[in-house]
Amino acid sequence: MNRIYLTPAVKQIVIACVVLYIGTILMSAKSIIDLNSILAMHYPLNPEFKPWQIITHMFMHDTNGISPHLIFNMIALISIGTTVENVLGTKRFVKLFVYSGLGSIFLHLLIETVMVHNALGVWLPSLESLHITEDNGTFSSNLPIYTKESFDTVVKAYYGELLGASGAIYGIVVAFAIFFPNTQLMFMFIPYPIKAKFLVPVIIGLDIYLGVSDFNWDPIAHFAHIGGAVTGLLIAWYWRKFDRRNFF
Repeated sequence: MNRIYLTPAVKQIVIACVVLYIGTILMSAKSIIDLNSILAMHYPLNPEFKPWQIITHMFMHDTNGISPHLIFNMIALISIGTTVENVLGTKRFVKLFVYSGLGSIFLHLLIETVMVHNALGVWLPSLESLHITEDNGTFSSNLPIYTKESFDTVVKAYYGELLGASGAIYGIVVAFAIFFPNTQLMFMFIPYPIKAKFLVPVIIGLDIYLGVSDFNWDPIAHFAHIGGAVTGLLIAWYWRKFDRRNFF
């Protein structure tokens, strides 16, 4: 049986994600503390926002039941991230991961801000001016300015939590496609291997479609994925173009 080899940065990221996942479940079960409220990303105008969440949200994952969120992210990180780290080296790999995560959160917050503006006609309204009350996770408001759609948009932006390594991993996946465009990859629900240079654009295109469609049943932050992918693309392209000593 072949032993799974983990490169240094990939190993540490996996450990951090798994430990925080288990810790979040245990602390919540014992009513000690809600780590999501502290470490998941909140909208900057929400009182629960803290500056460190810009980084820590990348290591948090959904803890509702057995998490496919965590499992799929770690599988992608291990299977693709180890190859990318071997190519880039650990230092550059960490930069790629973190910068892609930052690009992910930037685009996500930008889109949320634009959507709130489109819903209310105001840029960055304060939380107090929204006159939204919460009772056991149920939100309501007596202001007549809201339609159901605009109210849902504002609540999602101001009270939602963003968590997960997906955006950062999208940057790594795109970098893999740039360095190894002809390598064949498997994607869930597709039983045939597809070259990375074809599969990755299809995955990103699907994210764009789902993000623009904004289906109510879809809880995934697709624009965060896109932000991570675009950031990873720009970084990997720059490194490959201007550092010919290390890239082919």
